Amino acid sequence: MKTSVLRSYHGPVGLLLVAALAGAAQAQLVKMYRLVELNSSDGTPSRAYAVNDTGHVVGLVGRGTAVHSAHWVGRVVTDLHGMVHFELLHPYPMFDQNYSIAYGVSNAGQVVGTARVQKKCGDDILLLTQAYVVRAAVQTDIATPFPGDALTNLRSFGDPCPGSPNGPAPDSVATSISNNNHIVGWADRADGVIHAFLVAPRNGQFYVDVLPPVGPSGDPGDGVNDLMIDLGTLAPDADPVSSATAVNVFGQVTGWSYTRTPGGQAAYHAFLVTPQDTDSDGDPDLWFVDGGGYNTLMLDLGTLGGPNSWGRAINSLGHVVGESDYTNSAGEHYTRAFLWQSGSMRDLGTLRSNPAKGFSAASGINDQGVIVGWAENDNFERRAFVYEAGQMKDLNKLIYVIGENGTVELPRITLTEARDINEDGVIVGWGTVGSNSADTRAFLLNPVLVDPATLVDNDGDGTPDGATGGASGGFTGQVITGTPGNLVVRPDSSGGTPNGAPIGLCGAGSFTALPLILAGLAGMRWRRR
Repeated sequence: MKTSVLRSYHGPVGLLLVAALAGAAQAQLVKMYRLVELNSSDGTPSRAYAVNDTGHVVGLVGRGTAVHSAHWVGRVVTDLHGMVHFELLHPYPMFDQNYSIAYGVSNAGQVVGTARVQKKCGDDILLLTQAYVVRAAVQTDIATPFPGDALTNLRSFGDPCPGSPNGPAPDSVATSISNNNHIVGWADRADGVIHAFLVAPRNGQFYVDVLPPVGPSGDPGDGVNDLMIDLGTLAPDADPVSSATAVNVFGQVTGWSYTRTPGGQAAYHAFLVTPQDTDSDGDPDLWFVDGGGYNTLMLDLGTLGGPNSWGRAINSLGHVVGESDYTNSAGEHYTRAFLWQSGSMRDLGTLRSNPAKGFSAASGINDQGVIVGWAENDNFERRAFVYEAGQMKDLNKLIYVIGENGTVELPRITLTEARDINEDGVIVGWGTVGSNSADTRAFLLNPVLVDPATLVDNDGDGTPDGATGGASGGFTGQVITGTPGNLVVRPDSSGGTPNGAPIGLCGAGSFTALPLILAGLAGMRWRRR
């Protein structure tokens, strides 16, 4: 089979309509997507985690047993490990250990993620994974679109070396960057737990050690990034662990934190931090207010009835999507995609014909309220979805398979996970080749409008190709109104003990699990032993 792809990315939907749909009546058109495979340069596995509003995509490409951060423009991939002068703006080299992943990209082209690095501590050499930010090229840069001298190691909340006064705190991951260059993620603290962080740049710098007037002039500092803000946790009496997963243009942050349910169970809940502007200059400057061991600016978003929830993405309206534990009327336990807005958490359902059954998770939302993620179908298969106008639809059923020359071009990959969506409705994620779940390929979906009368059933599944098959039967979700203080928490099969990972990750291989764990997307690393 041949993959249906565009020759290049042409921008907003309107430009595609001119090329593909001249003369068609607007009322008759349906939204579908043209599939672009985002491959590595040598055909090894790839995954896309984020897309900005100019169509730049970041993620990873495989290199044998190695994993490298990747950046795509159109279908051209740049391996960020090919950058030059990578040791200039941080204390020890990054991108020289054959492991890194890019998780976020701003409209200005700033890329964030995590990379494995070496650090000498006395006579020992430690392998660390630490957060990074790399800026795009300017006119004076040469050699690559992402020159290595624009790379900054964001470090952690302490010194990575054991025995140091403020250590050990070896690891960190940057998961998201806003269009105002706020970076969030998680980092180790010296007390052996991880906390959500936010880095607010100062004078164009993302790493500063010893901000004036602290310390004498020329003080080399303590090796800790003074621009890294600890976002704290939801509760002072629970396991003090948190992780930030996304930040919007106003500095609002979502993620998850350990807490206590109203019944006293230990759990982790999605949160929303809304910063304050203490000097009234129009820019947020305060993300943490101590309430006696917890952050009073961190709002608990509650759950869908089970003990746990995770915030994954946020738009500029402050709407949050993610997943939550859920128990249906038959007592069956699932993890379900949710939308939180204005104090209400909505269950988005699944791709199962019975909307009360199945697993799902949401990972992206744009300002039009279009949501993407993955969900289980009636065959218990993971499929990428788009949720719009109250319906969840299987993206595999929305691929426009009529090529530019009018021939049928069936895709060679099955879309299993949608991870991000931009303001033009462009969706990125990954799928699998054949039946090999480890052989993943990144994808980009360009929205197009087509005349449904031109569609036929080319693959023999009973649905015209690209029609709205795979919908969740019109299920628009259950709304649970109120704050966590008055939500009813029903018992979960786990007895309230947080699992090692969200249920939706069960069965994932190491290639799948490791990036999710490092991104703070799975609660599998609670505290250092």
